[in-house]
Amino acid sequence: MIKILHKSELSNLEVNPKGVWYALGYSDPVQARPAIQKFFNQAMEKGSSLLEPAACYDIFPIARVTPFAVEVKDGIVFESQDLAKRFQGARELAAFIVTIGPRLEEEVKQFFCSGNSGVGYILDTFGSVAVDVVAYKVRDVIQDYASSKGYQAMTYGSCIGKSCPAYTDCGGVMILWWSPGYGDFPTREQKKLFILIDGSQIGVHLSESCMMTPRKSYACLLPIGPQLEKSHGKCDEGQKEWIKLGSLKPMK
Repeated sequence: MIKILHKSELSNLEVNPKGVWYALGYSDPVQARPAIQKFFNQAMEKGSSLLEPAACYDIFPIARVTPFAVEVKDGIVFESQDLAKRFQGARELAAFIVTIGPRLEEEVKQFFCSGNSGVGYILDTFGSVAVDVVAYKVRDVIQDYASSKGYQAMTYGSCIGKSCPAYTDCGGVMILWWSPGYGDFPTREQKKLFILIDGSQIGVHLSESCMMTPRKSYACLLPIGPQLEKSHGKCDEGQKEWIKLGSLKPMK
């Protein structure tokens, strides 16, 4: 049965300024010009009040995993070799949709329309980081469920390269969930995900072209099981750096 998390259950949603700076391409805010720092402060002042976080999720038994697909017992088959690789050994599939609502993107449009694209751009980036934070909170809820069964709810994937704060060409940075549009997992597969869980219950809708509204929304799949693929190299270092940025909590 679908579980819904509303704003009251996602309270204390903190968007770490370091995470926003990093998403903007600044490892050190001092590197930013004074005008950028001014825009940043304006965006951060407004950002939190515009968040209307919500999430829904459900967990399904896996019927089988082939080299090219993941099939849940409801008969839905997700076709992706990359996804199948990350679900090897998984017993269950967690599907979840998260959003921060429409208010922030409406405010972003107002800034751009009024010629204040600097604040608008940074506020938009704030929103992208915020929806990540919501997703991490849902992951923690799913991890609590997994732990109660002696399982884990995470996976590892290939190096994400220079977008990792611990980038050293290490070859194995952690990936915490998998969404349509990642790797060879087609965006059109979002239709199947929305069959499993009804995003409209939290105000998220899918267009014919498989784009979600509000725009700051994710639809994700997460493997649950006792024998999931392990990473290698510097993944632990990458995780530590994401924790420093405030986006990720240590796994229990």
